[in-house]
Amino acid sequence: MSSSLSAATSQPAEGLWVGLRMTAEDFLCALHEGHDYELVDGVVVMSPSPKPEHQAIAVEVSSQIWLFLRDHPVGRVLVETDVYLGSGPDSGDLVYRPEVVFVRAARLPEIRGRITGAPDLVVEVASPDSRRFATETKKNDYQRFGVREYWLIDPQRRSFTVYRLDAGRFVEIPAAGDSFVSQAVPGFVLDLTRVRQAFSAW
Repeated sequence: MSSSLSAATSQPAEGLWVGLRMTAEDFLCALHEGHDYELVDGVVVMSPSPKPEHQAIAVEVSSQIWLFLRDHPVGRVLVETDVYLGSGPDSGDLVYRPEVVFVRAARLPEIRGRITGAPDLVVEVASPDSRRFATETKKNDYQRFGVREYWLIDPQRRSFTVYRLDAGRFVEIPAAGDSFVSQAVPGFVLDLTRVRQAFSAW
């Protein structure tokens, strides 16, 4: 870690790193537990703390996948974990912290302490403050790095949007009805009724 970051990384205060330029190596070594920081093209940004309904949706989705994987070990689901994608459009590093990610079993040996590269599935729960970032910037980055499926959930708009990678481009897949069949998590069917119930759980 560079010496210029030593003061910031010892005891991070609320918002202390916002706007600071870092490499992915510095960012991932920094002690930022308890703070929702991400590295966007080499610049540290911080999101507001998630609301209860936001967390309820993330728990519902991750729990469904976890229960499926317990009997069908086709990969691993992780929550609120740093994902180092690579370099952004302006050559700065990109480290996002999605609500939920899934990595298939064949790729698990590549993970040594952190996820590097595109997960097979990324789930983001958008808030009014993060909606544009999630629907434009993050969507473009996940597409560019090869995320197989991107689930974007917007509790305020009560929407569940699925983007699936096809020939290097995201294609929006209808997610109506009571369930959604994932291709990124082989054999998994998401219970959309339970996800929608989480929209109004709080």
